[in-house]
Amino acid sequence: MDILRPHDGIIILPIATDLDTEHVVSIQPSLEALVDDHAENIILDFTHVTFIDSTGIGAIVFLFKRLTSQRRTLSLLKVSGQPHKLMTMLRVENAIPFIEDIPESSADHSA
Repeated sequence: MDILRPHDGIIILPIATDLDTEHVVSIQPSLEALVDDHAENIILDFTHVTFIDSTGIGAIVFLFKRLTSQRRTLSLLKVSGQPHKLMTMLRVENAIPFIEDIPESSADHSA
């Protein structure tokens, strides 16, 4: 899993696969490492995610709770299609911001 750091304080993690039970098990160690090994805020890039199930939602909510307990933030980038419909129905966006672009200050300081 590639981690992009466009600016100090933010890590962008592209999700390259759907977030179903099978795939969440394979990326869970990477998500845990983000929380344990880094101090930055996190943006999960959903550009290539076309499907999410309850296990995927649970992994995101768990990550969000761990980050907020450390006064860090989580945002979801480019959520669309079925993931957007399900997360909107479950009101995930009320707790975790959905964003369409990387914040300007981050883009201006890309490496």
